[in-house]
Amino acid sequence: MTLAIRIKDEQWEEQSEVRSLHRRRWVSVTADKNGWCVRLEGSRRVERFPTVTQAIHRGSRLARQHKPSGLHVQYVDGEEERFTYEVPEEP
Repeated sequence: MTLAIRIKDEQWEEQSEVRSLHRRRWVSVTADKNGWCVRLEGSRRVERFPTVTQAIHRGSRLARQHKPSGLHVQYVDGEEERFTYEVPEEP
C-alpha cells in the first residue's frame, strides 16, 4: 500500500467517524392495535404504552439520551409532529 492510499484511507475513516457521531437518530411514536409504540431508530426494542401521552414522554426521554436526535410522532388521524434534540455547543 502506498503512502497516498494509506493517508486517504485514514482520512475516510476519520470522516466516517465524525458523520456517525453527528448523525441524527429518530425515535418514532406510532399507534397500533395494542396501544402506542416507541422505537429508537436502529434498535429492535419496541416499548408499548396505553396512552399517547405516556408514549410521547418516553420517546422524548429516549431522544434526549441519544442527542443529536429527533422525535417523530404519528397520530391516528394522520397528523405528524417532529421535535429535534441537539447536543449543547461547547463554549
